[in-house]
Amino acid sequence: MRFTRGFTLIELMVTIAVLAIVISIAVPSFSGMLRENRSLALTSELQGAIQLARSEAVKRRGNVVLCRRNAAGDACQNGTDWANGWLILAGTTVIKVWDSAGSLVVTGPNTGLTFKSNGAVVATANFAVNASGCSGLQKRTLTVSTIGSTTLTKVDCS
Repeated sequence: MRFTRGFTLIELMVTIAVLAIVISIAVPSFSGMLRENRSLALTSELQGAIQLARSEAVKRRGNVVLCRRNAAGDACQNGTDWANGWLILAGTTVIKVWDSAGSLVVTGPNTGLTFKSNGAVVATANFAVNASGCSGLQKRTLTVSTIGSTTLTKVDCS
């Protein structure tokens, strides 16, 4: 009597068919999860930039600006679309520059966010981060209070 190990061709084809069905069901929900995770990661990065700008203002005992960067990445540019990146400036000195957000939509204050030497901001600000195909509760808003603290909330995309 001969013993053979392995799968027959029919067993292999059935296994592949079942796997294809399971993958086709899982992929749409997985892409939504990826969009949400990218949005959360970028929001956390923006929150870190805000905290860095605040600590630099206190450390340098002067005003520090977090603003939308220009194309060269060496100066501020007015506008609410922050998807091209942002930077931190102390006077004319560039402290740190962040690159483009890729396929994410980032909106922020038109003239940037200025921190005073005590860590407070000149005016409160709101930032919003979401994926281009945002649906449901995938949009993140970051609110900066007058004392410089941040609050992160998850809101509906509409």
